[in-house]
Amino acid sequence: NVATVRMNKGGKRFEIACYRNKVVNYRQGIETDLSEVLQTERVFTNVSKGEFSKSKDLKKVFGTTDEEAIIELILTKGDLQVSDLERSQQYESMNREIATWISEHGVHPVTQRPYTIPQIRQAMKQSRYIIHPTRSMKKQYLECFKKIQEKDVIKIVRAKMKLKLTFPENKWSTIDEVFGANSMQVETDEEQCQDAKSRIATLLVDPSLYRTLENLAKEVNGRLEILKHVVMREGDSRLEEEIRQNQKQQNLAGNDDNHVPAKYQDNKLSLQVDVELKEKPLEPISDRKIIQAIDHDSSDEYASMRSMRKDQNRAQKKSKKAKRREKGKDNERQMHFEVEENKRRDRAVTKNINDETNALTTASSSESRSCNTCGGSFTNMNLYRAHFRSDWHRYNIKLKLKGLAPVSDKEFSLCDADAFFSSM
Repeated sequence: NVATVRMNKGGKRFEIACYRNKVVNYRQGIETDLSEVLQTERVFTNVSKGEFSKSKDLKKVFGTTDEEAIIELILTKGDLQVSDLERSQQYESMNREIATWISEHGVHPVTQRPYTIPQIRQAMKQSRYIIHPTRSMKKQYLECFKKIQEKDVIKIVRAKMKLKLTFPENKWSTIDEVFGANSMQVETDEEQCQDAKSRIATLLVDPSLYRTLENLAKEVNGRLEILKHVVMREGDSRLEEEIRQNQKQQNLAGNDDNHVPAKYQDNKLSLQVDVELKEKPLEPISDRKIIQAIDHDSSDEYASMRSMRKDQNRAQKKSKKAKRREKGKDNERQMHFEVEENKRRDRAVTKNINDETNALTTASSSESRSCNTCGGSFTNMNLYRAHFRSDWHRYNIKLKLKGLAPVSDKEFSLCDADAFFSSM
């Protein structure tokens, strides 16, 4: 359970041992306590071997021997050593987190309903957004959102916030000017004001305008409250209600001549269809079907994305099978090569042993010695000299002095030599 952060500097390698998942939190500012990040407050040359850095190396490279300052530098600018599996898991986790945030804060511009997480992840893939493992997640949320909008993969906008602004009555002209400049949707309710000199405005605004309204509230000595962070439609709905709502939006936008949106005209919908829907209400349908009915182009794109994804999966499976087959063949070739190499090595060793044995046999036969008294043969000089000090040789010498024939080594082992020597 050790994560290693490494820095190569001045021709030397320096490492520190940290807890997993704590290094990224420290770099993002979530974790500030070094004791919660480090496993030990020492600088290593090799964490796996437990080798510490020398003080003279620290002084030469960093100009100080203060290990705490050096650890902070390595922790901030060093390279986090992770395996391929850990890196892929981290990428998958960050990808899922970004897709979840966009799904919770983004809506379809017409239906005001959220997209599902799989749809967002597919849009991220098509927009080719690259996730950075050490950058702030909040920045990556917003960058990915803008990237999807720029590539026009899916039609998506930020969900609006619902705010309540309380301000003095005499500041209404200033407030109204800001509202008009930023095209804010305002709903004023004076009956809720306890003070007749105050006024309350309920707003639906883009989250990017929150700081503007906050500064405005401070300037006019007002108060800004968040009623709802994300405003979106949820639950099941009826198709005719969605169509009627979109017609109202078109009417509010000034399209009095044509009450039917252009997308419905492309699908050959008309007011007559709306009347028929009023007479014969439809059953509730899911958000996905509503989005497909309103944005037919998006549904076609989604279907093409799914087919393309299936083709990619098939190609990946085929490539994986081919890689496995090639890997199996490589293993077989390697095993065959190792077997042949072992056989060749064994033959060479056997030949060397035979050559040495023959050489020793030849040398021993040329250097063998024999005793003229006992008749034995000895392969080297040491055995030959030891024979003259043996009881067998002494016994044969005694026999020779008495005019008797010498005995062999086996015969000497059977006779009573001790009694013979004691009697003489």
